[in-house]
Amino acid sequence: MKPITKKIFKITAIILIILMLLISGAVLWLISFLKSGLGDHWKDYAKAFTMQTKASKDLPPLDYVKNYRTDVRFINKKGTVESRPIQLYIPENIPEPMPLIYVPHYEMSSDSVELRRYLEKGWAVASPSGVKSRHNGLLTDDDLVFNNAAFYTLRHMEEFDTQRIALVGGSAGGYTTLMLNALQMGNCASIANSPIANVYFNFYQYFQMASRSDAPFFLRLVRGSFHPVLDNFPNADDIGRWEAFSAVGLANCFGSPFLITHATSDVLVPVDQITREFTYDHEGSSMPDGYSTRLDPNNPGVLGHSLADELPAEQIHVEHIVIDDPDKNFDLPFCADKLFNIDIYDDGPTESYGSHSASAGTGIHDDTLYLEAMFERGLAQNEILTGEKLLLLLERYMGESIQLPPHEGIDDNVYGSLAIYRKEIVEELSCWANNHSVEELNRIGLDAIAGIENKKKKIQYVKEWEQLQNSLIIY
Repeated sequence: MKPITKKIFKITAIILIILMLLISGAVLWLISFLKSGLGDHWKDYAKAFTMQTKASKDLPPLDYVKNYRTDVRFINKKGTVESRPIQLYIPENIPEPMPLIYVPHYEMSSDSVELRRYLEKGWAVASPSGVKSRHNGLLTDDDLVFNNAAFYTLRHMEEFDTQRIALVGGSAGGYTTLMLNALQMGNCASIANSPIANVYFNFYQYFQMASRSDAPFFLRLVRGSFHPVLDNFPNADDIGRWEAFSAVGLANCFGSPFLITHATSDVLVPVDQITREFTYDHEGSSMPDGYSTRLDPNNPGVLGHSLADELPAEQIHVEHIVIDDPDKNFDLPFCADKLFNIDIYDDGPTESYGSHSASAGTGIHDDTLYLEAMFERGLAQNEILTGEKLLLLLERYMGESIQLPPHEGIDDNVYGSLAIYRKEIVEELSCWANNHSVEELNRIGLDAIAGIENKKKKIQYVKEWEQLQNSLIIY
């Protein structure tokens, strides 16, 4: 072989090897990308899942807003103290204490339309900061504890009006919004956009189909990051645990009014778990054969029910909104006389190319009128204390919470410790008693405990209830 030919051969071989390495690397990256969910590209796709509207043009700087981070400490499931930051946006020249919007689980980005609208109203906004896709896998354990800790931290900040704190979240953040509403007192109202209301259905059943090669793209994209959620449910037959971590299982424990928005075409969080009233009897033409988004009514316990099935019928208001122009702006409709509002966007059946909606558009669905109405009424008029809710709080006070397991002997000054849980419950029920009356609180407590059938358990609850009452701070 001539020297020049050998040289060409070597160069060609090197180029082929480089191309093969590049192709192999790209394939491995794609496999890893699909397996792990969003990976390092989380921020690029977050808007599709967090339900935040990105502004369509350059925005002026938030010169009138104080913006900073603060750390929230909590005890994680490994029993170690962990710290995660929350981001705060506080409008200047607004009298303090001011109303606060807390956006759980996902970060509220500075270019979102919603943030600007809230700040213009004179409301402060807080959300987790530095959120990673791996936090999705901690949705029902460490992330849930962290968001409860963040809410606890915010309620103790002097800048904020504790009678006017609202929760607003989308998708997994909508799930956390509903869970915070059920687990806590002290939130004036909540808005949950496309929330997961049934973790058994959404993660154990529906998401498992996403391993199919023909599964919808966005579903395959996010499945991997949420898959570790199942680790919190080692026994799939433990129905009580699934219900304890699902809004549908805590429907009698909501502590304030809420407004839910959901699209009929949602391929990530099927609308059946909210209400079956407007679900299409067929999937969209782009959906793979045999891929059903329907909630099985034969699921055990309440896990086969929609959230609307479990809420008191006389307190629900449902709006059916046909989306004929996805670029159209409108104010979210609601009935102020009802505790639970559900807005269903009808944009057709589920399509595989969609995410939380197949009809992507630039339309802004303004939620500020609802929040204004709730803030005007305040916590005293809005808060709900049912017997079931009080028993849930009493369980946490006693160190028996399933959702927020207590820790002792680690650090009694950190959220997640039994000491802080007991302090939290005393503060929340003291607030309720001051807004209403000690007598009414005692009546609800005694009625709830009277319904406990186990005699030994009832005696224990009576003892703890008496101790808790003696700790109340009444003004």
